[in-house]
Amino acid sequence: MKSYVVALALGMLLAAFYAVQNSGTVIVKFLTWQWSLHQGIWEVLVFAAGAVLMWITSLFAQLEYKNRYKSDTKELKRRIAELEDEKRSLLNALQREGNAGSRGDAFPQGEYAANEGVEAEK
Repeated sequence: MKSYVVALALGMLLAAFYAVQNSGTVIVKFLTWQWSLHQGIWEVLVFAAGAVLMWITSLFAQLEYKNRYKSDTKELKRRIAELEDEKRSLLNALQREGNAGSRGDAFPQGEYAANEGVEAEK
């Protein structure tokens, strides 16, 4: 934060030097308005207005990204919850199958042995 303040103060100091060195008066016309200002002051004001407009634009872009990432995060959390439920149901199914196998039914008919890759016989 300190470096930001130092950069801002340095920019303001340079703008002040610029405004003092360009002291010629210029007439500025915009739509129906007309102003007579020192050239340096006018250019510093235009630069400041541009900086403010860019800052406002960056705020809108930042809000857009924040909303996008928030919705992406919400979708990912929903997907994680679905996968956790699926994992839980698969573990429950394996546990029930393991309990059924301990009663003497080592392999239900049609199931393959994991190590041999052939259908197990009763």
